[in-house]
Amino acid sequence: TNHTVGLNGSALEDNNLNWSLQQSETNHGEGNGGYASLDYQGTYARMNGAYSYDNDQKRVNYGMEGGIVAHAHGVTLSQSLGETSALVEAPGANGVTISNQTGVKTDFRGYTVVPYVTPYRETAVSLDTETLPDGADVDLTSQMITPTRGAIVRAHFDTRIGKRVLMNLSRTPTEIVPFGALATIEGQPADKSFIVGDHGQVYLTGAPERGTLKETWRRTANDTCHVTFNLTELNATDGVMETQESCR
Repeated sequence: TNHTVGLNGSALEDNNLNWSLQQSETNHGEGNGGYASLDYQGTYARMNGAYSYDNDQKRVNYGMEGGIVAHAHGVTLSQSLGETSALVEAPGANGVTISNQTGVKTDFRGYTVVPYVTPYRETAVSLDTETLPDGADVDLTSQMITPTRGAIVRAHFDTRIGKRVLMNLSRTPTEIVPFGALATIEGQPADKSFIVGDHGQVYLTGAPERGTLKETWRRTANDTCHVTFNLTELNATDGVMETQESCR
């Protein structure tokens, strides 16, 4: 009579570590044996190992496979590429998980590769915003790609790296910056502007520790003011700083 017991499962936050155990026995002990295996899908490679034994021998197997992509911004290690892949670019946002992918995260520079993309089909490449590091924000969390067969296509995400700040703006003790005013951090592109909301509040992302914020709400010189801010001594609550500033 043979008896076999097996267990298997997955572990880690992304369920990218799979494991399996099996043990078999006979009444007379002549066919006893066992098997154990691990399979890990990581950001830079896929690794696996197995151990098995029976009455005659013991065996150990192990392996590793991965890919490497050279591009204009450097070199990115990845899991096996497959025939068609996507190069994800989120500069400065490290450790960000790619949705619906096992073990695929951006590296320390904010780059990673999505392997085995279906060619000639529109596919969404999405960032899991819950895994964005402190001080990193993206304008769009998803990009659509339609790769040709054998291609490595770019999925670029514009990132804002810096502080997150809720700034309360007033012009005088009784006058706040009006609703709808455009706020721009000097030194950043003009299209990276923010909109002042109710009660003179504006939420900034990617802000430097020191800088100047310009607010404009009409086209005349009298309808513009500036804030010179210093965030070095502020503490963040849930990753967001709050400050009261005078706009002059």
